[in-house]
Amino acid sequence: MNSPAAASSSRTTFILAHGSWHGAWCWGRVTPHLVAAGHSVIAVDFPGHGLDAKFPKAYGDPLDAEAFATEPSFIADIPLSDFVATVTNAVDQAKAGGAERVVVVGHSMGGWPITFAGEEAADKIDTLIFLTACMGPPDAPWANYFAVPEQEGTKLGDVLSADPAVVGSFRWNPRSKDPAFLETAKAALVADGDDDVIAAALNMLTPDAPAAIYSEVPTLTADRYGSVDRVFIKCTEDYTLRPALQDLMVSDLNAAFPDKPVRVFEMQSSHEPMLSRPEELAETLLKAIA
Repeated sequence: MNSPAAASSSRTTFILAHGSWHGAWCWGRVTPHLVAAGHSVIAVDFPGHGLDAKFPKAYGDPLDAEAFATEPSFIADIPLSDFVATVTNAVDQAKAGGAERVVVVGHSMGGWPITFAGEEAADKIDTLIFLTACMGPPDAPWANYFAVPEQEGTKLGDVLSADPAVVGSFRWNPRSKDPAFLETAKAALVADGDDDVIAAALNMLTPDAPAAIYSEVPTLTADRYGSVDRVFIKCTEDYTLRPALQDLMVSDLNAAFPDKPVRVFEMQSSHEPMLSRPEELAETLLKAIA
């Protein structure tokens, strides 16, 4: 689902691509600030997320934990190309609406589809912004980063409810009422967030996110992806993608494309600044395109 948030006649159209388990809704507190600055916004739902989500039969109240840990995920069969098409279709929508500049923002998992889209639609995208997101060098899968030393201290695995190799997805139970789980989820994702906002978000997050897409290998060329302005927003208090891993991804990409290095901005934030620091995030996005 694409959700235009302002008339497309403004100078810049921001395409906002969410991360695992999220949907277009997660940008709801950021969008008004971008629109107030005179820009347009298209927030997208990736396949299997937001209003396109489907749920395991075992996901409910009460939760059948054993079945939940083994039931195959529908999202396992959705190819990365469908995620990429979500981005490129939104780029085409922005261009058709008369956008002078197109800025594509990917958060977390969303960084991987926008990487491929950056190669495919390089002539239509002015800036790619990776918000503590999956960004990698050419000719290597992002899955290579899962076990690097720079990712030490991540709490992401602590919230998972199933083996991805068994169910075909990164699966968790965001509607769990277990106090220990809630404490872990907050520490992993949004330690600096307001408890009421976190509670609302947990009720909208979906249980399955793609796992296989990280094994795809991009072909990124200097003439296309390498020519697009690239920005990384580093979140220094991130316990999902650790700050050292964020630095490594930037370093690896700069080694691949030394003639056009990544511009880096920092936020003292958790993994979810769109929830915990939406106004500051909007200001950072605006600075990145100034």
